[in-house]
Amino acid sequence: MQLRFVKDLAVGLIIIFLLAYVIRLATVNEKNKQIRAKSIYTNESVSDTLKTRIMAIESSIQDRQNFVFAISKDPLRQGNIIKDRFDRTKEWLEMLRNTFRATGTYLDEQSGRRLVTFEYQDRILSGGVGDVVEGRRITWIGDKTVGIYFGGPQTLEIQSRPVMPDFSKEDTKKTVINDNY
Repeated sequence: MQLRFVKDLAVGLIIIFLLAYVIRLATVNEKNKQIRAKSIYTNESVSDTLKTRIMAIESSIQDRQNFVFAISKDPLRQGNIIKDRFDRTKEWLEMLRNTFRATGTYLDEQSGRRLVTFEYQDRILSGGVGDVVEGRRITWIGDKTVGIYFGGPQTLEIQSRPVMPDFSKEDTKKTVINDNY
């Protein structure tokens, strides 16, 4: 009989707590209904200039949330450009393409003149002393060097096509102590 009394007491207490909770929620809801959605002091407390500044800041925040980075620079470090192996290979090939490079000399069998070959912008060009090749006048031709005039006298060495560096390894030489953060 005592066990049944304890159960009835527990159920009774739970029902009393639930009724008290419902009554408390009803009173809080009634108090919330009395609160206005907009304060009567809104127009008095905020000036027009402050309102426009707040709206500008809110629109700026909204723009920043919707912005997607589509640039080659790291947005967190504004000075550094992120380059992977593909970018470095493309850069190296473009540098090689735009280099005016003397590739060799030979004797022309028909005229007996000494000529030189150049590689520039994916083309093989040739010319002799006094000829103008891509705006560069050839002044003299030696066995291992060529003299040209392009904004002043210059000497070009005869060189083969350079070997592409291995861009798969990271640059360990460019470690800077001040980059700790």
